[in-house]
Amino acid sequence: MRYYCTFFIRSDDGDAPSKILVSDVLGALDFDDNESVLNLASAERWRAAGFVRRNDLPRFKWFFDTREAVDSDEIDPLVHVSWLLSHLRPGISLAEATENGIETWLGFYWGGSGTGGGPFISVRLAELLARHQICLNVGFYYEEYENGTDAA
Repeated sequence: MRYYCTFFIRSDDGDAPSKILVSDVLGALDFDDNESVLNLASAERWRAAGFVRRNDLPRFKWFFDTREAVDSDEIDPLVHVSWLLSHLRPGISLAEATENGIETWLGFYWGGSGTGGGPFISVRLAELLARHQICLNVGFYYEEYENGTDAA
């Protein structure tokens, strides 16, 4: 099974990541621009199929995750979340960042075989999330295994 956590940023401010994250992680961010030629063409194809893209979302989005930094077998979300939040600039307030147009949230990927279970949200994790005023979305994903192999 695989487990990892992703830190998401969304803003109209192209410098948003540098305002909240330490410099050593900035080069590792994945980036997307809702107004790129590719995304505008995709939105047009969806529109032609009858789906209208939300137009109230901030223009830019960035993200980075724990896949290369935390063992993918680590099931404790506190380990993943702590690693991600350790990349915040000292003294940064995500609540103030939100007020200034920088949206942030976390997404935890929980891979499983469909037999039940899920991440344990400890008091320490809840306190960490509350202290930083950041939400955690947990997504459950089915991963199929063949005998003697790891997940794809």
